[in-house]
Amino acid sequence: MDELLQQAMPATLQEALLKTGGSQMDMYTGHLTPETIFEEIIAALQQQGIDTAESYAAHLAAGNGFMTVVLTDGSRWILRLSDKPAQPVHLHPGRYSPHSLRIKAAALKTAMAYKSAMLQGVLTGQLLTDINEVRRSAGLSPVRRLDEIRHIIRILQLIGCPVSEEI
Repeated sequence: MDELLQQAMPATLQEALLKTGGSQMDMYTGHLTPETIFEEIIAALQQQGIDTAESYAAHLAAGNGFMTVVLTDGSRWILRLSDKPAQPVHLHPGRYSPHSLRIKAAALKTAMAYKSAMLQGVLTGQLLTDINEVRRSAGLSPVRRLDEIRHIIRILQLIGCPVSEEI
């Protein structure tokens, strides 16, 4: 994510952030790396005899279009059929799964825009000012006070931004 955000210029950031949608989502907060998550999901699929895109699609069709895989850390992942034939598995953390945080898209967009600005070295060090500037660049309305954005601060911390919880 850092590489993507470092390369996003302010002019293209809003367009890139549109891909996060406008609703809510679950963000994985556990200790498993993406590689470990993929390895465990592949192993779970293979244990069920699912080893081709066709067998995966057939299994999903028999299960209302999705399946759930529980990983070694107890997190639940939902698998669906991707719209990309070369990558048939679409996955995301299950709603209210262990090691996940339910977040609004606007909060994630703010955090991603903030991290992009941080990586590009354009933050002023004034948290409220910086938050409102990145929200403006992301096409979002400003916030009046820092106590309105505790959830955004939590997301910033999760994605590696050094911000204080003290408001």
